[in-house]
Amino acid sequence: MAACTTPVLVVGAGPTGLAAALTLAQNNVPVRIIEKEVQHRRGQRGPGIQPRTLEVFHFLRVPEVNERSTFIPPLQEYNKGSLDALKTFVMSPYTEPTLTIPYYNPKLIGQQTLEAILREHLAKFGCTVELGTRLDSFTQDDKGVRAKFFKHRTDQAEEVEEVAEAAYLIGADGAKGVTRKQLQLTFVGSTWEDASIVLGDIRLEVKGLDREHWHHFGTTSKDMVSLRPTNELGQDGYQFLIGSRVRELKGLSQDEEALVNCIKELIGLGNDVNVKEVLWASEFRLAWEGFLLAEVQSPLMLDIMNCSLIFTLLSSDAAHVHSPTGGQGLNTSVQHAFNLSWKLALVYKGLSPASLLDTYTAERPPVTTEMLGLTTEILKLTYGECKTEGTQASTSGNEDAKKAEPNLERAKHRGKNMYMLGVNCRTSPIVVDEFAPTSTSGVAIVHNAYGSIQEGVLRGGDRAPDAPGLVPVVKSNCAAPNTLGISALALTEGLESTRLFDIFAPIYHTVLIFAPALADPIVASVLAALQQCVPENGLVRPVVVLPNSLPDLDVGVETSSVQDQAWGAEVLADQAGHAYRGYVIENDEVKVVAVRPDGVVGAIVHGAEGLGRYFDGVFGKRCVGEEVLQTEFSEGSFFVRSE
Repeated sequence: MAACTTPVLVVGAGPTGLAAALTLAQNNVPVRIIEKEVQHRRGQRGPGIQPRTLEVFHFLRVPEVNERSTFIPPLQEYNKGSLDALKTFVMSPYTEPTLTIPYYNPKLIGQQTLEAILREHLAKFGCTVELGTRLDSFTQDDKGVRAKFFKHRTDQAEEVEEVAEAAYLIGADGAKGVTRKQLQLTFVGSTWEDASIVLGDIRLEVKGLDREHWHHFGTTSKDMVSLRPTNELGQDGYQFLIGSRVRELKGLSQDEEALVNCIKELIGLGNDVNVKEVLWASEFRLAWEGFLLAEVQSPLMLDIMNCSLIFTLLSSDAAHVHSPTGGQGLNTSVQHAFNLSWKLALVYKGLSPASLLDTYTAERPPVTTEMLGLTTEILKLTYGECKTEGTQASTSGNEDAKKAEPNLERAKHRGKNMYMLGVNCRTSPIVVDEFAPTSTSGVAIVHNAYGSIQEGVLRGGDRAPDAPGLVPVVKSNCAAPNTLGISALALTEGLESTRLFDIFAPIYHTVLIFAPALADPIVASVLAALQQCVPENGLVRPVVVLPNSLPDLDVGVETSSVQDQAWGAEVLADQAGHAYRGYVIENDEVKVVAVRPDGVVGAIVHGAEGLGRYFDGVFGKRCVGEEVLQTEFSEGSFFVRSE
């Protein structure tokens, strides 16, 4: 497992590529990110950010995404030519955040704003997007990737060719990108012949139209236009969407005059509609459960060796093409990139075997498959039954037609499964859960990659819950020399409490050791196991979490051996019991939870043996035959933060 030296090349500077590059950069992996466009992309595009993705940006320390995004406004439905609302409803009813789920509501932020935020954070690591750089082709050998691309020069008429070496290549350049084409990935699925949409941004004034609602004129079964106000485009800015089952929209986005006339016609309010400026527009042909199929026999996909070429096409919309309904595509892709990048960083540095990368293909495709099914069902609710290529439209009778008639409120409703908080990888080959239920004879346990949050249930492979109110604990001066009596534990005066989400980070695992007392022998054995199984410091942050009440003052226990073995551990008291409840732990119970760099529970185990099995899967087998390293601490330095 030798470390690489050449950079990772990321192709495509949309949210997916930027998220991958930022995660790698935070892990001190050199990155180049190229983008074929000569200017940064315009357009709100897909603005929906789901709660789980907000958590990802929290772990990446990008608070601006949550701070600058807005909640989804209530929707109003109108007949064409009228501002008398037929119905007002909410797409996603507001849910009060909880102590374990601090981000519990989907929000909206335009992609051009999101990308600008991510670029600013990436620049802090000395990495900037290379605009006007078009990937042309690539090859691989046992040393890495050789990529040829052409760079646009403003002072030259012709592009300049460049050939660069890279350790890995991440294809985040979309379904029409070069990476997909060169790998010969096949599109599996179909598109609708009689349904397409035009999406774009405009500056618009409509007499009597407020900016507190998301406005829908017409019906999705025939003609409709929606207008969503967004101040990102100005005080008169809107994102529009035109959908039609009865008129041809092809070419409309390229003809500004025809586009403006179409918008005014669909609103139907004559001269009360003033389109000031078309900022951006694009056409979409709706896809029916489309995805890109890789030939599994391809050596380019299977020969993933150290410093060889890896195409992570599932980390972007280069891997799946689907309808824009549901607000899942961007979110799925960003989460793909986050899942992949922490693993790639470890392999790149030679700290993990290349087999760790195989777990990406085990964990993420099931999520994509279920996502495509969900968005397709929403598409049907929105536009009714489709006529796909080579098929006839259904004519099964009036009753079926009535059932298929779209209902805007029903189509726009978003259940909490769409928040992606239940997305999991419970069946991953590296997940270790010693508390998971086992299947009984003849009864299989059904796995759902798009699971739902269940109070009182936490399994390996689930998202790790948050928990605030954790207070640092120190050794009191009243302890006798060489003795850490339980009576000597005290809450730290003057230090603020912390939360688990502020401890989790994409650069290390967090090992939470829940124990009723610091002197519990399992605490010592777990800390000793970490010294054996983790290849270098900084890859794991161990945290001992004590229950909400410290033991009585008159009890003392000799714990000098524990003190010797408490390598890098910090100790927190769960004052209000939020962590113990969120992680389903009794006060007198010992349980060890390993939280991965992507905020996913990698292991829930009884102690050192189970934790060792988990880290064997991440770092390779390291524990057998190695001595337990002893770490000496000076008096009073028992509690050491990993920062």
